[in-house]
Amino acid sequence: MIDLKKYEKLAALNLSKEEKEKIEKDLEEIINYFEMLKEVNTEGVEPYVYTKGAKLFLRKDVPGKTLDKKALEKNRKLFDGKFYKVKKIMGD
Repeated sequence: MIDLKKYEKLAALNLSKEEKEKIEKDLEEIINYFEMLKEVNTEGVEPYVYTKGAKLFLRKDVPGKTLDKKALEKNRKLFDGKFYKVKKIMGD
């Protein structure tokens, strides 16, 4: 069985008992599936890295309209003039 406590804390989640049970069950199924895949004989099979005919579509890196900083500052209570104060989400 997988212990979710560490991951729940890292992700700053507060899961119910039912949610934990469902996630644990899903993770167990995923792990079991990968264990099954380990049994597949891949001897002599070359790794397939690229898909045939795949194209990478990139957009031009052009500056566009951004959010108005003054409007953001006015609407944000935790703005100290330079930075936004946010809740700490990471542990020690």
